[in-house]
Amino acid sequence: MAQVRVTALRFSSMLENRGMQATHVRDGLKVEVDVERLASEDLDLEFEQLVALAKRFKKPWPYLLVDAPETLGARPRDNRTLANRRHPLSPELVDEVMRVEAMLEASADLFPEIAFEVPTSAITLNTPVVDAAAAIRELLGVSWEAQIGARGDYASLRLWSLALQERGIYVSMRRLEDATVRAFSLVSGEQAVVVADTQDVPYARIFSLLHEYTHVVLRTAGVCDLDDYDTVERYCNAVAATVLMPGALLRRELPKRTWGTSIEADEKEIAALANRLGVSKASLLIRLRDYGTLSQEQYDVLERRRSERRGGDEKPGGTYYPAAINKVGRRFARGVVGAYEAGTIDRQDASTLLEIPEHNFHSFRVELAKAGRGE
Repeated sequence: MAQVRVTALRFSSMLENRGMQATHVRDGLKVEVDVERLASEDLDLEFEQLVALAKRFKKPWPYLLVDAPETLGARPRDNRTLANRRHPLSPELVDEVMRVEAMLEASADLFPEIAFEVPTSAITLNTPVVDAAAAIRELLGVSWEAQIGARGDYASLRLWSLALQERGIYVSMRRLEDATVRAFSLVSGEQAVVVADTQDVPYARIFSLLHEYTHVVLRTAGVCDLDDYDTVERYCNAVAATVLMPGALLRRELPKRTWGTSIEADEKEIAALANRLGVSKASLLIRLRDYGTLSQEQYDVLERRRSERRGGDEKPGGTYYPAAINKVGRRFARGVVGAYEAGTIDRQDASTLLEIPEHNFHSFRVELAKAGRGE
């Protein structure tokens, strides 16, 4: 059986970039490969071994045949807070970041006319939160009526996702296996992407997307845990919450009641108000604290109780193609399919950019066409 040469230069650089040992790779392989030897010398592998090794890294098998070290773009800024700050990015997250970087590189080549937009007035950490949020909401153009009128959580997610994409921002929904990361964003030249974790419920993902877009506006894009301790993270949380819940909207919707007399009653009201506004409970609590409705002590109690229950109301994901489309985002997906239809790229390249097997490309195109302009 024919064999193919994999170089130690390529393999060892892939290990180094992910902070992995060769033994970590062997643990997840379906076939026998002498990974320790491959880390130090070139090896000829059977095609079955090559495919298994590539699958372990979630890469197409030709990726391992390049006789050059794997290069990464600039590592994303680490916006995680508290103890997370000292944790290196997990190998799984490095792979996700690299795939998103590939999206941006392809976008720059295939769609150079698309550039992300930010408010015309400069926004910095010294900009009042209310002013920054008002400028972002005006740019995105989401009305109160559209927000409150969205029929359910996924409709709300599509509403805000489409608003971002219409401003040249690529939106990507991915499963982030690194427990210290809730979302991330990357900027490369005129291209920008915001990524939300599919393990979060839709309302939480909306908040993540707006949080990450605020990082893009501030030029502080990177990986985030969305905790509220670091100055930049606290600012992005406050802006995202205020974009979703401007003061005038809160004044109209807040019930006339006294807060803090009953934790259970407060939680019930938080749940009802969050559902009515189409926002996550976490973002609503942040907004009510910053708005002065809740004291810091009341916020701490309610947020701790919410956090302890986090994940209990998550919904299962959809079918294969909606998830595959959302992984790269409809704007990017339409662009890649359009490039294929125009003859700019072939089906194999299109499938690689869309992160799907080539044999699924036709059905992907069909499902994307059915999806229309929603996101």
